[in-house]
Amino acid sequence: MTIKGNLEIQDKILGDFIVPNTEFSQCENCGEKLYSPITLKAIEETEAKKKEELLLKKPLNSFIPASQVAKILKCTRQAIHKHKKIKRGFIHFINYNGTLQYLKESVELFKKTGDGRIPLIIETKKKNNIIDINDFKNQKKQSPKYQLNAGYDYPCFNLKENKSTHKSISNEVLMEG
Repeated sequence: MTIKGNLEIQDKILGDFIVPNTEFSQCENCGEKLYSPITLKAIEETEAKKKEELLLKKPLNSFIPASQVAKILKCTRQAIHKHKKIKRGFIHFINYNGTLQYLKESVELFKKTGDGRIPLIIETKKKNNIIDINDFKNQKKQSPKYQLNAGYDYPCFNLKENKSTHKSISNEVLMEG
């Protein structure tokens, strides 16, 4: 059966994302999907945009230039740029001001395992947009920014507007947005 519409992709590195306006075939018995070359290209383009978007959210000091990657991997800069696995994305990198900058954590994992594809998304426990208060307390301990006032005054974050508000609630923090 041919399906037209948005395609939901679940990726362990990039998380869930949607490829808009696609056409693919799906087996009615097993659910296996078959993609046309046009749909595959759309998936690759959307995947690349999502990866770049997630990498650009990382702090600049978590990236290193090819010269430092070469020192870590004990090879030349030219070898880094020509390495087939690195070109195919086994180390996360971005083009920043005309130079390739490599995610340091990804480089270190590549050195150990030969595959530096770390998850770029932060997994959160979500249950109908409610976060367990114990998760919030652990986050508070890691960052002095989220100190609680006296009583049950907890910050709530509006992710769409990037604003925080305070609400008084007992055992859970509601995420707005």
